Amino acid sequence: MFCATVLFIVIMTDCKNEKAILPEVITTDVIVVTPISASCSGEVISAGSTKLIEKGVCWSKSPSPTIADSTASADLYPYLVSFELRIDGLTSEATYYVRAYATGEAGTSYGGELSFTTPADLTGETGTVTDADGNIYPTIGIGSQIWMAENLKTTKYNDGASIPLVSDNTAWSLLFTPAYCWYNNDELSNKNTYGALYNWYTVGKGKLCPVGWHVPNNSEWAVLASYLGGPQVAGGKMKVPGTDYWKSPNAGATNSSGFSALPGGGRASYGEFGGRRTDEIFWTSSGKTSTSAWYQDISALNTELFKGANTILMGLSIRCIRD
Repeated sequence: MFCATVLFIVIMTDCKNEKAILPEVITTDVIVVTPISASCSGEVISAGSTKLIEKGVCWSKSPSPTIADSTASADLYPYLVSFELRIDGLTSEATYYVRAYATGEAGTSYGGELSFTTPADLTGETGTVTDADGNIYPTIGIGSQIWMAENLKTTKYNDGASIPLVSDNTAWSLLFTPAYCWYNNDELSNKNTYGALYNWYTVGKGKLCPVGWHVPNNSEWAVLASYLGGPQVAGGKMKVPGTDYWKSPNAGATNSSGFSALPGGGRASYGEFGGRRTDEIFWTSSGKTSTSAWYQDISALNTELFKGANTILMGLSIRCIRD
């Protein structure tokens, strides 16, 4: 009996001497920054020797932020995967410090520190810009960006060279060069309201927008969406409300951003037109493959700003952003 008691005491002592291992986490990147928000990513490399309780990011205007400062938490499961989180409530033109964190039963560990500075907030700033044809467009500030508040309708590049107008469906489907058109080949009805439709060969020239402006890439569209609350709700804040232009239900349309999107539809790779009243689809300057490129779509059916990719033969709308 005495020996058994001694053995029990030794085992318990050994267990108490084991040191718990904290989780291991890294801060990977700050991806999208607006005057009021940012997106930060991290990854838990190891859960440590105890159960993982929480993971996320913490931030502050002072270096070495901790979970006592502002935090945003990610879904806990699965443990060992990367995560990206939106952080809100930021102040424009301020520097912030951010770290990923992971908390286990033994305590909290932190990833490396990153810093970023929020840009100036240009929201509501208005003006005009003129294209190579002499068309004048209103402009609107949204977050840190200045956008055209109407679709592009130029028939010339910013160096004065003409863009070919292609109306025939077969000719359009066989294009491997720049071209533009008007929806249903009806300039009178569509030019001033919806602008022109351009294939991506035209975008790829890099001279479509007025000097000092350009066709936005996916990252610039992501900054816009983030400032408006994320891609799930951004489309509603960019659409003109009501059903004079948009088909019912024109879900969640407020145009609170002043972007003033109208459903200009598009032209398919085989030349047919469609989408009027239901969709406004914009080319980005971001190519995906040698034959496809990314676009951004706003629909009458929901509030989303949707990113997709399609053939560069399609005819889509253009919104320009200031350099």
